[in-house]
Amino acid sequence: MSQLLSLATAALYGVADFSGGLASRKMALWGVVAWSQLIGVALLGLTLILIDAPAISTGDIALGAVAGVLGVLGIASLYAALARGSMSIVSPITGSLAALLPVAAGLVLGELLSTQQWVGVGCALAAVILVAWDRSASHAPASVIGLSVLAAVWFAAFFILLDQTSADSGIWPLVAARSVSVPLAFVVAFLRKSAAPPRRDILPIVAFAGLADMAATVTILLALQSGPLGVSAVIASLYPAFTVLAAILILKEHPNKLQWLGIGMALIAVVLLAV
Repeated sequence: MSQLLSLATAALYGVADFSGGLASRKMALWGVVAWSQLIGVALLGLTLILIDAPAISTGDIALGAVAGVLGVLGIASLYAALARGSMSIVSPITGSLAALLPVAAGLVLGELLSTQQWVGVGCALAAVILVAWDRSASHAPASVIGLSVLAAVWFAAFFILLDQTSADSGIWPLVAARSVSVPLAFVVAFLRKSAAPPRRDILPIVAFAGLADMAATVTILLALQSGPLGVSAVIASLYPAFTVLAAILILKEHPNKLQWLGIGMALIAVVLLAV
């Protein structure tokens, strides 16, 4: 079940990033982040009704709150990197490290992977790199590489902290996370003078991005609470493949051969990690 939840996370994060990217073409980036995070709270409220929480501890709430801060730092670092460099540079670094670091943390925490799962991890990391690869990418400034690595560290820490929450706490760690991340996102938006509400023509795209992102955060929390950290984080980090697929289906983009190979590697990784 945790593998299916992680795969759902990758799909939801992929389409959320795609939608957020479309919205950011017509609206300031941090305005998209702030308003999409706020809109996502509506879905969080629904999940609180549907998902039981037998025992909510202060430790789980504290972990969720810290994870919320790290999530915003990850978003800030990621978009700063994307503002200075191309996806072909930023995405492979961020996606692969955000998958690899939780695997290392899982080993430290005593998780064991089979040979088949290790092969799956390798295929997943290769898929992230290939699906975002662009042979025409120019040389990356040191600042772009540094911000990409920093974003990966924040996202990996986000996964690790959520993994430490109890399944008995249900979705409440995410309530704590959003209670912190939404105000922080709006503070940044205000400082950048981009906190105005989305225009009517952009609002549906922003809303979809926010709801998909919130749904992905719920599914990854449930996956981490019920399954191994390393496997769940690796499958969830396959989201660039779904972003590319969305671009193919909606924007009629044509991926190169390496990207098609990456999508195929992602499918192989999912099978190896799920069996």
